[in-house]
Amino acid sequence: MELKELMLNDLIIFDEGIRSKGDLFDCLAKKLDEQNRVSKAKKIIKDLYKREKETSTGIEDGFGIPHAKSKYVLDPTVCFAHTGLMEDYVGLDGKPVECIFAILVPQKAADLHLDILSGLSRRLMNQEFRDQLKKAKTAAEVLHIL
Repeated sequence: MELKELMLNDLIIFDEGIRSKGDLFDCLAKKLDEQNRVSKAKKIIKDLYKREKETSTGIEDGFGIPHAKSKYVLDPTVCFAHTGLMEDYVGLDGKPVECIFAILVPQKAADLHLDILSGLSRRLMNQEFRDQLKKAKTAAEVLHIL
């Protein structure tokens, strides 16, 4: 399944006001709930934090890939957000995260979860891909880049 097939325009977020992981997860849960992608938004927030406790999902160059498998996810979904710099969410290189791809899949979709995560991780190794995403200003641009 293609990455852009799992994304909805309304789940591509540009919000410089998001300055913390808590703000990010709250925003994602609200948007996922509005689009009927989850059954319980508050549980999704807990599931994202549960995964973060294992190890941070911040990677490098300002990118993060928070992800969760949850019984509260109704349909496999990928969200993109370009936020303000989040000082409490940093990558392996110590840089604050500002661009994220959130991956949420139903509990029983472990293979799909890993496929999405590995495919996205490979693409994020490309500097040009990362630069294009950082410069994108609209959902249409993000989908075109993907």
